[in-house]
Amino acid sequence: MSIVVVHADAFEAPEAYSIERAVVEAAGGEFRLTRARSEAELIANLAQADAVLVSAAPITATVAASLSAKVVVRYGVGLDTLDIPALSAAGIVVAHVPDFCQSEVANHTLALLLACAKKLVPLDRAVRAGQWRAGPLGPMQHITDQTLGLVAYGNIAKAVAKRAAAFDLRVLAWDPYAQDFSGAEAVPTLAELLARSDFVSLHTPLTPETHHLINAETLALMKPSAYLINTARGPVVHEAALVAALQAGTIAGAGLDVFETEPLGGDSPLLSSGSVVLDNVVLLPHSASYSDRAFAGLRRRVAEAAIDVCVRNQWPEFPHNRAQLAATVSLGS
Repeated sequence: MSIVVVHADAFEAPEAYSIERAVVEAAGGEFRLTRARSEAELIANLAQADAVLVSAAPITATVAASLSAKVVVRYGVGLDTLDIPALSAAGIVVAHVPDFCQSEVANHTLALLLACAKKLVPLDRAVRAGQWRAGPLGPMQHITDQTLGLVAYGNIAKAVAKRAAAFDLRVLAWDPYAQDFSGAEAVPTLAELLARSDFVSLHTPLTPETHHLINAETLALMKPSAYLINTARGPVVHEAALVAALQAGTIAGAGLDVFETEPLGGDSPLLSSGSVVLDNVVLLPHSASYSDRAFAGLRRRVAEAAIDVCVRNQWPEFPHNRAQLAATVSLGS
C-alpha cells in the first residue's frame, strides 16, 4: 500500500508529517511525501497511490479520472477543492474531518471581533512607532449589548454563539438549511441579518450558492458602524467590493483570516490604498484552525481514514460520498 501526501504550499517541512508517517508505517504501508506545481505533475505523483491525503491541491475531474486510489482524504472540513462527482464516478471514497478545529475557529472568530472593535492592531502599530495616543481613540465600538449576526449556523457558528453570550452579545443567525437555532435568534433573510448586526461573522461553506454571497449589494445593507468577520472561505466575499467599502467607510472595518487568492499578494489593495495603509482591516494568514493539539489530532485522523479503507477494508469515520458509492464499493462498517 502506498500513501501519498500532497501539500500545495511550501511552508511545512517534511518532518511535519511525522504523525501520518507513523500511522501509515505502523499499518504496514509505505508513506510518500510530494509536492506538485502543476496538474500534470500532480497526476504523475499520484499515479501509484492507493490513498491520497490532500490539503490545498485541487483534485479536479481530470485528476480524479487518472487516479487508481481507493480513497482521497481531505485535511479538515471543507471539500471545495475536490470534484466530488468525478471522484464518486471513479469509485473513490472521499473522506474528511468535519468536526475538526471547531473550538479553534470559534475562538479565533471572537479574537478577530475583539481586535476590530478595540482597534488592537492600529493601536499596537502606533505604540511601536512611538505614538502614545497620537490621535483620538474613537470612534471605537463597544461590545456589550451589541448584535452579532452569524451567516450559516453549523457547529462552528453554534460554538461562536456560546462564546458570544459571555460578552453579552445578542446573537442572530441566518441559515436556510439549519433546523436547530438554539443559542441564537433565527432571522428569515440575509438582508435582515446584515441590517440588524453590529458584527457579521461568516461560517458558510464555499459552494456555487455562496460564492460572492457578500458583495457590493449585500455590503451596502450593513450598518456603517458594523464589522465583517470572515473565518470561512475567502471567495464567499467579493474582495474588490469589500475593499471599496473599507475605503469609503461604508462599513467600519473587517477581520479576515481567508482571502479570494491565497497567499495574499503583496500588491493586494487590502494591504494599502495607494500609499495609505488600510487600518480598518485585520489580516491573518488562514490560521483560524490552528492549535498544536488540533493539528496533531487532524494528522492522525486523516491517516487513520486512509488505513480504514486500504488496510482494514472498512468505511472511514466520515465518508462524504458513501451513499453515492453504496452500489459499487463494498466496505465493512
